[in-house]
Order: sequence, then structure tokens, then C-alpha cells
Amino acid sequence: MASHKILFLFILLGFLNFATTEPQDQSSTPFYLSHACNVDNSIANSAFQFNVRTLLSSLSSNAPGDNGFYNTTVPSQNPTDSVFGLFMCRGDCSLSIQPVIWYDECTVRYFNRSFFSTVDTTPRFALLNTANISNQESFMRLMFSTINKTADEAAKDDKKFATRQTTISEFQNLYCLAQCTPDLSPLDCRSCLSKVIGNLPLFCEGQQGARVLYPSCNVRYDLYPFYRSTKRTKPPAWVPATNYPDADSQISEDPTYLNHSCPTNVTVDTTFQMYLKTLLFYLSSNATNGKKYYEDNVEQTVYGLFMCRGDLPSQLCQQCVLNATQRISSVCNSVQEGIIWYSHCMLRYSNWNFFSELEESPKTDILSVTIPSTGPIPEQDFFNYTISNTIVKLAEEAGNNTERYATKSLKLTDFQTLYTLAQCTQDLSSDDCQKCLEDINRNIPWFR
Repeated sequence: MASHKILFLFILLGFLNFATTEPQDQSSTPFYLSHACNVDNSIANSAFQFNVRTLLSSLSSNAPGDNGFYNTTVPSQNPTDSVFGLFMCRGDCSLSIQPVIWYDECTVRYFNRSFFSTVDTTPRFALLNTANISNQESFMRLMFSTINKTADEAAKDDKKFATRQTTISEFQNLYCLAQCTPDLSPLDCRSCLSKVIGNLPLFCEGQQGARVLYPSCNVRYDLYPFYRSTKRTKPPAWVPATNYPDADSQISEDPTYLNHSCPTNVTVDTTFQMYLKTLLFYLSSNATNGKKYYEDNVEQTVYGLFMCRGDLPSQLCQQCVLNATQRISSVCNSVQEGIIWYSHCMLRYSNWNFFSELEESPKTDILSVTIPSTGPIPEQDFFNYTISNTIVKLAEEAGNNTERYATKSLKLTDFQTLYTLAQCTQDLSSDDCQKCLEDINRNIPWFR
């Protein structure tokens, strides 16, 4: 059977009077990554455990403010009961003796000996995007060159933090980040980062994105702006409105046709056409009872499904699916496969069983790109970060939702709100849904 790739998901971004200013309401919680502990039950209810609690209270109390890094010690008469700890926030944003925990935005660690100003490379943690990159040799060469320049800058920086971006193609950038705990010397910081970078081929050869975290330093690269620009400028009063008001309204009365694809030119016989007509009738009939998703087949010869936007009332879903069945039967009637997108729904059929398969092509996109007459938006990097970071969290929520659907709104100012929506077909697993949405995020032309 030929391998076919079809993308089934929605990511919608909406803006009301949007200006690129600091969000006033960050409702989402920090993103947990991993932790490492060597469990020792003998310390339960001990002086050491009491000191650990005291230390953690001190760390959390010193987190407010702009420090981004803090280390402290809780001494004890018995040296083995002394506790040393630190936290390090990313430069832009209990039964264990030596644990470390990583979040996307920070690291917290404690130990029963002083580790301050010392390079530690274990335990370690790696997280990567398993999608392959085209032209791997050229990409990896560019990535290593950029990440090493980023590491050089981080080692010289007072906060031991640096980011860098470079152009891959006309519509794609590579984004890199490097950071050490600020208690390290410039030489030790660069040494730690060199070890991380040297291990990147073990984890991420040919991958679109990866991060490797050591207790003393970490690096990350990806194809979307996952960090905030540290060079802030005064934002303009407003950003131009979107070019698609009909699709941006909360729920417009009529579904708007977006695009369709008939990915094969193999013609079908009259039997297949009869089965297809029956399948399309099944699909439109099942959109009448409140279903937002439905899949079916006829004689295991033709397979099909529809997916309505998760927030639609039943009557609008029904109307959209009816419009989709009528239009696709006209534009793709004589071929084995077809897919059609509307603002309210998506419908697809094929001669092979594609249910529960993650498909990423063909795809369609509508980009609302408005460049002000005054030139590029000064805060464009921060604007891109805000959207991409929101989509990352949205992908996780949609993947964990049984309906594979999630929305988020982020209040930017008293008058401006960012609205986002993500959706996968409900036959996908949680992991496949999240991966599909994350791949979309990486393929958005962020700096166009």
C-alpha cells in the first residue's frame, strides 16, 4: 500500500486589538521536564530532612524579584546534615540526598555537600523532537556552528545565558539557547557547555529540535522561538488586525470553504463511486446528532471521517459536513482519495484504512501576514515567542483531552487578548496528537 500523508488538525490564532506587550495574566503553570533522585529512606524524619525543608523554603522565598539565580546553605553541627541548594531560572523567564528537578523555565537542586561553583555533568536529561530534518548534514553543521557561538556568548555573559537565531531558509529560522548556573566561572561554564554540545550527536543526530540538561548547564535548539528576546524595545501602540474577519469571529453563521486536495490521480470504477456515495451519506447523516467526530467505512473498500471544530453547535457542524460532502463529491469524485477543509470542519475519504494514523501531508494554511507601512514590528520576536510558547502548552492540553481539542486565551493588556485553538482527529493517540501539533508549530514561518 502506498504511503500517504494527510494532516488532520486545526491551529487557530485570533487577535482582538493586539499589541505586542508583556502579558498581564500568565495562567499556565511552568512546564515540568524531569527530575533525578537517589532515594535514601534512612533520612526520613531526620535532621537532614528538616534542613531540606528549611532550604526549600528559603529558595522559594528568594525566588520573587529579578535575581534569576540564588544559592544558600543550611548548616548543621553534623556536617553530613548540612544542605546546600540553588535555583536557576531560565534567563528569559524530599527523601533524597542529591536531587535535581528541571522545568522548562527553571532548575532546582540540593545536596549534602557544597557543589557551588563546581561543574557537575550528572545526572543528565535529554528531550528531543523525533521528527527528522531534510538535508541533515547541512542542518547539523549549521546547528553546531550556531550552538557553539551561543555557548561562547553565554560563558562571557554575567548571567551565563545567551540565545541566538540564524536563517535556515526563506521561511524558517533555527533558534538556540545556552545557559550555565551563574556561580560558574566563564571557563567552567564553557567547559560544561562543550560537554553538553559534544553529547548532542548521541541524542539528536538529524532531529529537528532537542534539549540536553546537566545540573550545571543546558543547551537547546529548535525550529520555533521557544525563548523571549532579551533585547526589549518600546512596542508600537497597535498591531494591524488580521486579514480574515469572517474566519476570526467566534462562530460565523456559514462555514467558509478553505481548500481541498485530491492527492492521487488514480481513477475509480463505478462500484467505488457507489460506495463513496454511500459513505458520504453515512457521514452527513451522523453529523445530525451532536457528534463532532465520526468515522466509517463501506465494505472495507472506502474509508472516511469528518471532524467539526470542538466549540461548534450541532446545527453548524451539520451544515458544514453537508457542504463538505457535496463539494468533495464534485471535485474529487473520480479519484481514490480526497480531503476538504472548511472553517468549521474537515472531511476526508480514502481507499485505504487511515484511521489512527498520524498524517502530515497534504496540508493547507492561511497566514494573515500584515507588515505595517512603518516597517517590521519592533517587538516581533517577543510576539512570536508568546504565540509559539502558547501553542506548545496548547498541544499538550489537546493531546491529553479525550476529544483532542483545546483552546487558550492570553490577556496581553486591558484591551488586547490572544486566542488560540488546536485540534486533532479523535482517532489519534495522545502522543501522536501532541507530536502532530508540535510539528505544526515548528513549521510556522515565524520570521516571515
